[in-house]
Amino acid sequence: MTVHFAQTLEKLEQVVDRLRQSGMPDVVYQWTEGISTGELTELEERLQMHLPASLSELIKRCGSLNLLWCLPQHCIVADGPECSYKNSNDLEQEQCILDDITGEFGWNHEYIGYFTSYGEDTDSAADEQRYLILNYNGAGDPILLDMATSATEPAVFCYHHELDQFTLLAENLPAYIDTMLTLHGLWLWDWFKVADEHGIQLNSPPLQMWQRWLNMFCTMKLEDAQSLETLIHYTTMHGVDYPAVLQAFQAYDPKDIFLAWEQHWQNIQHSQVPFSTWAVLVGETAGIGAADWVRSLWEPETAQAWTSLAQNNTLHAKGAFASTRAYLSARCLPEQEGLVCVCNHLLQHSVAEDKLEGYTANGQLQHFRSPQIINWMRDKVNHPVDGWAILFAHSRPTAEQLIEWLSDSELHQKIATEALDIMIHRDPLPALEADAWANISDLLLASLQLVMLKKDKRRIEAVLKQLSDLELR
Repeated sequence: MTVHFAQTLEKLEQVVDRLRQSGMPDVVYQWTEGISTGELTELEERLQMHLPASLSELIKRCGSLNLLWCLPQHCIVADGPECSYKNSNDLEQEQCILDDITGEFGWNHEYIGYFTSYGEDTDSAADEQRYLILNYNGAGDPILLDMATSATEPAVFCYHHELDQFTLLAENLPAYIDTMLTLHGLWLWDWFKVADEHGIQLNSPPLQMWQRWLNMFCTMKLEDAQSLETLIHYTTMHGVDYPAVLQAFQAYDPKDIFLAWEQHWQNIQHSQVPFSTWAVLVGETAGIGAADWVRSLWEPETAQAWTSLAQNNTLHAKGAFASTRAYLSARCLPEQEGLVCVCNHLLQHSVAEDKLEGYTANGQLQHFRSPQIINWMRDKVNHPVDGWAILFAHSRPTAEQLIEWLSDSELHQKIATEALDIMIHRDPLPALEADAWANISDLLLASLQLVMLKKDKRRIEAVLKQLSDLELR
């Protein structure tokens, strides 16, 4: 038996520990014991072939393994200005930015079987038994061993079903696993950009950058960020979802924070970084310090410039700029000023489209969390109610508003009822007096007697039961 994988599990456990200790969220690592000799024989009989030696050894040591991780939300995987470097010809390299990446690595003996690509002619038996499945990625693309390359150490490919395209990942299974260990399980949806006729190239600029970035991510600690510049660098890696990060920014003036972000933005290839990511980093840390810049985003010429930038970036969906600008208005402007800007924009949109959709309104107003929005939307709601109900729930309704809507038209009652259901499950319910809850329950019971559709009845009954259960706690 070969000994390619004697230390693979030990190395993987070290990788997992390193990722978890660095603060990477949601690291999943699962594996099973190796299969027995009898199970291996049964598998080979089913396939009518002997498995390559390295694959046999792998699944006898570990039958299946699954490593998954995700980066912190709103982080930027890019070389900072201090990480500029030159290639072997002493030429300055363009800065690298990686996007659309995740951590995804493993294998599963239960998946091992023959694969035929959807776009190929498979009339011959050789074609039908050419590719052996090792695993599937999250998009359903198989990781394959190409038996046509070698009967003993076949090459590893990924088949991209959307492109009907094979990408060589490694010249053999041991090389593939070593590469993925080096990359800590990194998965790219466009491996062909960093691969050649020999497979994934670890010395390609994007993967060299990834290794530098990951090493810094795993070693840099928040307590090491003793200046605003280093704190911003840390935040680009770890995001702003941690209270300790936001607490660290409170030592600095909000305007200085915005200016520091602006300088950082100018030092990287901002056209490749999603505007929404940049906006969240600024909005959560600088707040009112970015007010003048956010006001400028409402000026037609400035808005057009940023919209063009968003459209040039494939990471931006249509309309993303308007939603991001609304978020910034909620975070960085005085509430009344921000609400006026966004509500006026939505009214202009409704005139142009002849109807204001609930999901559109929610996308731009949800971040304000203001009961004022409920009063504003009262004469604008329409079907479908879903988006309006989410906005109602996000806007922290008062007892008076809940009672008012439950006493209004059937449309308003539906929205308020669905919003109650959302608040029970996701958002904290408003703190109301016992008589207010009794009044709300009575209105729901009255509505239950009037509605005709079964789904509406079931929704009201579910909300009444949930409110009753909450009352008993």
